[in-house]
Amino acid sequence: MLSSESRLMKASCHCSKHTILFHSHGTRCAGEVAMEANNSFCGVGIAYNARVGGIRLLGGLVTDATEATAFTYNNDYIDIYNCCWGPTDNGKTLGGPKKLGQKALQFGARKGRKGKGSIFVWASGNGGLFNDHCGADGFVNSIYTIPIGAVTQEGLPASYGEPCPAVMAVTLNGVTKEILNDLPLVTTSNSVRGCDSHFRGTSSAAPLAAGVLALVLEANPDLSWRDVQHLIAKTAKIPNPLQAGWHVNGGGYHVHHSYGFGLMDAGLMVQQALLWTPVNPQRMCSVELPLDPVIIIPAGKSVNLHLTTNACEGTARAINTLEHVQAVVSITSICRGDLSVDLISPFGTKSQLLSTRMFDLSQAGLSKWTFMSVHSWGENPVGTWTLKVLDNKGTVIGCHRPDNEINATTVRHFKLVLWGTFENDKGSTVDANVKESLQKNAEKQLNEDEFILENITRVGVNDIPLVSKQKGRRSTT
Repeated sequence: MLSSESRLMKASCHCSKHTILFHSHGTRCAGEVAMEANNSFCGVGIAYNARVGGIRLLGGLVTDATEATAFTYNNDYIDIYNCCWGPTDNGKTLGGPKKLGQKALQFGARKGRKGKGSIFVWASGNGGLFNDHCGADGFVNSIYTIPIGAVTQEGLPASYGEPCPAVMAVTLNGVTKEILNDLPLVTTSNSVRGCDSHFRGTSSAAPLAAGVLALVLEANPDLSWRDVQHLIAKTAKIPNPLQAGWHVNGGGYHVHHSYGFGLMDAGLMVQQALLWTPVNPQRMCSVELPLDPVIIIPAGKSVNLHLTTNACEGTARAINTLEHVQAVVSITSICRGDLSVDLISPFGTKSQLLSTRMFDLSQAGLSKWTFMSVHSWGENPVGTWTLKVLDNKGTVIGCHRPDNEINATTVRHFKLVLWGTFENDKGSTVDANVKESLQKNAEKQLNEDEFILENITRVGVNDIPLVSKQKGRRSTT
């Protein structure tokens, strides 16, 4: 969509992974962001001064070229792209942007918004009820997107949500529609019925995040695309500390496969945006583990591949503070859904890059598939990384594998791509301090203490300095 005083720029008209009757889905996304204030109708958008627009993408044949065109459309003018499509959420599809789409996302993030970088907000997927996992979604696994999940009013992961370590944050969106608990948690505009009080799914959660980021860019329009991601990592809050799966990583961040860094806090993000110091330039360091011969995994067994790196120490690409981590792998399998893949950092943080999927009967395996994790954000990457590949024989429904099967899976390629910065004053103190803290306190207690602290220090409207209005309001058709 387009720019405005509150800086939101573009959302797809058809930002859904499913067929939407009457094509009203884009209208509902736009309403969450920019419904007009004080009009006594429906509700009010999070960034109600935003100017929004739409590009119809999913109304016909979608090609690599049409996606690439959408990602780069008017990208000096557009600040935020809200995107809610991807491979079908059926628990058996693997897909993502093709060559042109990948280049367009990279170009947009690096060159869009007059060099500050386009912000691509992405719905993390609605296939939870089909045992789907967003590690199989190449859009979510891009370092240039901000994958957003959904939580209920009780701070629990939405039943339709898909977990994976690429998820950055969540917004409040509600449970699936229930007869006895049909709360109108999100109210937005609807091109057919006027107002809609039951707009759920991660393609409803994503525009809520886009609206928050529009407010953030209104406060500080000079933030880069990476500044925005760092802001999310530093300000997102634990919505429910009792939910299993929270971990503290070596950078001191709390992370979760369903929540990412946690629940977005609009007030805190806007306040911190006004105080923000730009992050250091991004660096990339990659290292590949030679696999000759290939690694064979016996049926029902696992293998650990160890890759030791100095993170390009002594070069212009040296990294000592991580942002994104990518694992590029090629793995063969009789039934792809039987595979699970974990990546363990030198600090010990485990990212489940792919979980089993009971409906995935594909024999195609993974061919140089790129997984991404934000769970090692802030860690020092120097040391030994471990890739664990497990053949979970018997998981996939309808997968016929012989009882006397010996060799079922092979690992043919493993490359680690590290993205981050070099901080002159960091050393290894952060990781060491976190380890010492974890040794003194149970991790569960640390997260509960953090939950209490985060909720005590709430930011109200009076805690945020007035933001001067941006000059030269712009619009497009």
